[in-house]
Amino acid sequence: MKITVLASGSGGNVTFIETEKTKLLLDCGITHRQIVQRLKERDQNLDGLNGILVTHEHGDHIKGVDVTMKKTTAKTYLTEDTFNGLYFKTKDNLNHNQIELITPYEKFKINDIEVLPISVSHDAKDAVGYILYHNGKKVVYLTDVGYLPNRDHELLQNAEFYIFESNYDVTLLFTSNRPFYLKQRIDSVKGHMSNTDSAYNMTQLVGDKTKQIILAHRSRECNTPELAIETYAEVFKEYGLNIEDYNIIVASQDIPSDIFTL
Repeated sequence: MKITVLASGSGGNVTFIETEKTKLLLDCGITHRQIVQRLKERDQNLDGLNGILVTHEHGDHIKGVDVTMKKTTAKTYLTEDTFNGLYFKTKDNLNHNQIELITPYEKFKINDIEVLPISVSHDAKDAVGYILYHNGKKVVYLTDVGYLPNRDHELLQNAEFYIFESNYDVTLLFTSNRPFYLKQRIDSVKGHMSNTDSAYNMTQLVGDKTKQIILAHRSRECNTPELAIETYAEVFKEYGLNIEDYNIIVASQDIPSDIFTL
């Protein structure tokens, strides 16, 4: 399995997954043209795209869905509530024959990849994250999540690869010029995950199989890559973990990541 984070942040989120038999997009939050260009930068392409896995209906996760569906034969997978919550102009642009409705905690297969959607706490209609299984390996994709309930820990533990939200630094958020109601929304259980919360949650998830953690959906205004990594280092040290064992990096909004192979 090859994994490339094409974009991550409030400006748009897309991750590309490729195996010998399957090509998937996790979210589709930048334009189709941008997706094609960023894949080209990594000598990849959308030829034969099999599916688009949508986490929720916010624009930074579905901006390019309509055009990408028209340009490919890929099906788009999302919950019924997410589909119903789409902006009406976006919904009207979709080929409904390419829509596959999914249910949280019910597995399905796309060729050689098994997919498990799980419910996440976010201010959307029915937001989900995804766990992907392929050849005995597990990839966890969780962005836009306010908190992580204990009920899901066992499902999420000891994955080889995590793409996991680390959105904001608490001090930068509450000293920013953003309206107070927005600060409260971001910092709520239905908002986003801070660097500290992200790191503490990750200490409960990593295991001996974990090889890579990509910190996702970083706020440009209320976070920096350096703060995210520093916070992880401090929290991991508190739990007797060394971040160097997990190859932790921060995903970019504008530059596609390297291609990671599992």
